[in-house]
Amino acid sequence: MKKTAIILGALLLLTICFTIAVYTVRKSKIEEQFVSESSTSVLSFAIDDLLLDNISSLITLNKTSSKEEENESDNWKTKIIWSAGISIPARMYLFTLPQNTQQFYGIVGVNNYDNCFSFFATYFPDSINFINKEQEIISVTINKHLKLVFNRSHLVYEITGQNNTSFEELQTLLQTPNTWSKVSSLKGAENVLSNKHISYVQIDNSFRIEATVSKNKTEIEGEWKLSNNLNNGFQIRKMDTVNQAVRFWSFIPIEEIPALSYFMTKYTGLDQKTLSVNYDNYFDLQIKNELIIQKDTSITYSYDDDFNEIEEVTIQEQKVPNIQLTWKYNTLLKNSLPTSMFYKFHKQEIAPYLVSTTLETPINSTKNTATSHPLYCAIDFEKWPDMWNLFILKDLKNRKVKVEVITTLKSENKLSIKGSITY
Repeated sequence: MKKTAIILGALLLLTICFTIAVYTVRKSKIEEQFVSESSTSVLSFAIDDLLLDNISSLITLNKTSSKEEENESDNWKTKIIWSAGISIPARMYLFTLPQNTQQFYGIVGVNNYDNCFSFFATYFPDSINFINKEQEIISVTINKHLKLVFNRSHLVYEITGQNNTSFEELQTLLQTPNTWSKVSSLKGAENVLSNKHISYVQIDNSFRIEATVSKNKTEIEGEWKLSNNLNNGFQIRKMDTVNQAVRFWSFIPIEEIPALSYFMTKYTGLDQKTLSVNYDNYFDLQIKNELIIQKDTSITYSYDDDFNEIEEVTIQEQKVPNIQLTWKYNTLLKNSLPTSMFYKFHKQEIAPYLVSTTLETPINSTKNTATSHPLYCAIDFEKWPDMWNLFILKDLKNRKVKVEVITTLKSENKLSIKGSITY
């Protein structure tokens, strides 16, 4: 028994030593990962650290997943690490390019070209093609958001929100390794080489955000350098926080937030230049987990047996979420805001605000309250409206996910970012 214990102890010690050695070697090669030398931003994931720091959560998740029937079409996701003949680094680096900042690219090494070809031919037989037989360059479409090309030395992939079927940009990137740079040699590398689990950095040092992931919480921190100066003394519209699913406000110029600018142009129909001129650097959004009744009256006409016209009035009732969007009042904005987008929206001027809301009863008055946060966002998926429980949103609601992001003014044009995601 004693001998068995000694043997088991020795094996355990050897396993630990081997794991530490492999981890150390992989860690030392992180800075050798390739990105484009013209990268505008870099997103990275510490694969090894995420696995080691959250191993207990992974064991629990694996036990839960093993009870469910495995989806055959998703088998490739678990097998790509061991069977695809590619080198999965300790930290994955993705980057954007000047000509397309909405798409992320990544470069990894190919250890075994034949295994790589066999893997993708097995799982994606209808979307694998030779795009250059002489140079043995192969393209694969995984889905509408992910595609890749590879040769005997490297694999280049693209992640996008757009449905772009062209491989031209990927092929060019693969065939011009002289335009690549090791992460350690990249301009602004001191910000890119993070020790956090997840990191996103803009190379011009205007924005940085990092996240540390644990079993039930992800902590967020970062810094944001604006092109415009902000003043203290922020006053927001006071909101009722009961049953609040979403609370968001921003005093930041709209050109500083491309996502908000895109939403505003779609919502108002104004181009970005016109919107920027008429936007008074204030917007808030509130969504509550309470349904309100909207009534829609329709009139139809029919005829009786004597061909007399009969007017029939029908009142239809629809349950919709309580949504309020608020701007600083502006006449052009008021005229541009839609009265219908999925639901009926009612526009109301409550000095100094312009409110667009699904509420049919008018808001009589509003009060201001001081805040030290020029941008704030809180989402409570547990209170997410049931009618919006589609796809991943339903899972977030079931897991009672809560998100909070807080910004604080460090100087006239620099914000600190703090936040958390609990689950």
